[in-house]
Order: sequence, then C-alpha cells, then structure tokens
Amino acid sequence: YFGGGSAFAERVAVPRDATVSLPEGLDEALAASLGVAGLAAWLALEWRAKLAPSEHVLVLGASGAVGQIAVQAARLLKAGRVVAAGRNAAALERGRELGADATVALSDDGEAFAHSLREAVGGDGYDVIVDPLWGDPAVAALDAIKPYGRLVQLGESAGAEATLTSDRIRNTPLAILGHTNFAVPQDVRAAALEAIFEHAAAGRLTIDYELLPLERIGEAWERQASSPNRKLLLQP
Repeated sequence: YFGGGSAFAERVAVPRDATVSLPEGLDEALAASLGVAGLAAWLALEWRAKLAPSEHVLVLGASGAVGQIAVQAARLLKAGRVVAAGRNAAALERGRELGADATVALSDDGEAFAHSLREAVGGDGYDVIVDPLWGDPAVAALDAIKPYGRLVQLGESAGAEATLTSDRIRNTPLAILGHTNFAVPQDVRAAALEAIFEHAAAGRLTIDYELLPLERIGEAWERQASSPNRKLLLQP
C-alpha cells in the first residue's frame, strides 16, 4: 500500500488501486522495509534527478535506510562512481558491501569534508547528490558537485536550514530539487515499487531490518529517535 496515510494497527482499510502485488518469493518484511525508504531513494535518482548511465552519485546520510537503498539503486541504475557518506563507520562499511565504490566520514569541518568528497570521486565531481541531511553537510557537498549537477533534497536530519549564496548556485550552475514521495503521481510510484520489488526478489536489492511485536511500539519509537541504522518493523 502506498497511499497518503499510515496506521499502527492489526488491520487497515486501503483503496484497491493503491496496492501493489508482491513478486513470488519476496519476503513480506523485506518488502515492507523497502516501501517508503525504497521509494524515496529510487525516485530521487530515477524520477527526480533523471540519473543517466555513468553519472557519478554521492549519497549523503548513507548510514541510514534511505542511504543504503540509494547506494544500491544508483548501482542498479548504472551510475558511474557511487560514493557513500555518513557518520557511522560500521554502517558505511555496510554501504561498501552494498555497492559503494568509496566511503567518506562526515566531518564538522566543511572544507575538509568537501575535499574528501572530491578525492573520493577522483576529482571529477558529482552529477547527482542524494541528500536526506541538509544543513552544513549539504552545503559542503555542493563544493564537490559538477557544473549542471543536481542535488535532490529529501530531509533535514542535519538541520532544517542551510546557507547558500546566490553566486554559488548561479555560477556552478547547479539545481536543487525537492522530493517527497507523496507529491509523485500514483502511477509513477507504482512503477517504481514494482521495479524495487523485482530487484529485491532477485536478490539485487536489500535493506537491514528488525521485526518487533506491535506491543513494543514505544521501544521502537525510542530506538528510531537514535537512528538504529536499520528499518524497525512492527508485526501485529
């Protein structure tokens, strides 16, 4: 189901035309884990950025669920070099296992972070940046973007505000594209989910997840607040 609402319940009524069939053999828990996060990552690259084959991709916040899926999605969409950036060392290593060519640790030193990002891509710059962080990391990452590069903005884990000068945007030039799953036409979301589930059923796309019983919802919320680096699923 990919409608506009959500629920923590044993049963929920949904419109039939807002459902997608799962391929045979796909684990239901994995499918649920890939729903919202998978759409955000896949659509940011394929639909919003219109990623072309061989273009270089930077995934900020690669230690999170959206970031882990974005690394794999970039590879499946035939990106050139894929670089994962995040704070959690173990999660970054997981990103490398999932297909990242290089990883970069987030740094509070924006200039040093931008330098490391440029080194990781070989000095060529990034065509597309997937950004669920915003704030200072996004500003620093834009110092490593190519002319006419695109930053797709998904969230604000690092801060709700970022300061960019007009000439920085004009003279590169670059595009900042906002994205939310709920603004995407339903047929586009359905096609994206079908592609995501097909790759998952074939073992080409995955995400780390953990099942928790519905009665442990309080614990799940507490753990979610501290970024568990995996999807937490509630099971009725």
